[in-house]
Amino acid sequence: MKDIKEFYSVGEFSKICNIPTNTLRYYDKIGLIHPDKLGENNYRFYSKETLAYIPVIKYYKQMGFSLEVIKDLVDENSFVIHEKLFKEKLERLKEMENGIYQKYAAIEGWLQLITEAELIRKNDVHEVAVKYIEPSTFCCMEQNFNYNYKEAIINIEFTNYIEAIGNEVAGVIILNFPSSKSKLGREKTKVTVMQQPVLNVTPETQTKTFGGQVYACCYHIGAHETIENTYDKIYNWASENNYICDEESYERFLIDYWTTQNTDCFVTEILIKIEKHI
Repeated sequence: MKDIKEFYSVGEFSKICNIPTNTLRYYDKIGLIHPDKLGENNYRFYSKETLAYIPVIKYYKQMGFSLEVIKDLVDENSFVIHEKLFKEKLERLKEMENGIYQKYAAIEGWLQLITEAELIRKNDVHEVAVKYIEPSTFCCMEQNFNYNYKEAIINIEFTNYIEAIGNEVAGVIILNFPSSKSKLGREKTKVTVMQQPVLNVTPETQTKTFGGQVYACCYHIGAHETIENTYDKIYNWASENNYICDEESYERFLIDYWTTQNTDCFVTEILIKIEKHI
């Protein structure tokens, strides 16, 4: 009777600990925990002391430690190895957290653009509106604009630059033109490619703040080759409503070559800073 009270069979131990018997056998095989007694016909029995190891093992597994590391933690009598392994694990988890955040930011930003574009298309939003844009910092790169939208949007030079500075970008791509009229006249002009950084920027990073102003905005649905029609719509609206348009313009791409090759599905928002004429 004494043995029955102090020791548990594999089946009993399995039920008490909520661990499959094959897992217990594997733990025995790798030396994590062993049966404390062999009975008749080589039946294995575990003691109450061994039972106490199970919550510890489960907790270490919850923290993401491998069974090999858990074995060292369980066997070690000093807390020094715990401190070392916990610090190492914490650093790896921080790296994983950063990686997950970067992926999350990229996917979330892209999904928001698709959702916004679908709402614009569904509700046939094509009139000029006025809105205030909250200021945000963007990574940027100035380039010559050769009127090839695909190359400007899926931009190898900008991608290489972001990689070179050890950052990542997510969300909407914006093309900033210093003179919309020069651009519409297909004159030689520059363009600044802009996208928001995922990581903190360094002082050496090329950045541009966009927002903090009131803008006239209008969505252009369809190919970029006809985007001048939407610019004309903004200029005509501004003239009719006594607004002065700023020289530079911003084109914000919701659906573009990154998402589809069907130019009929493209959705681009044009934004021009405005002031009421006094």
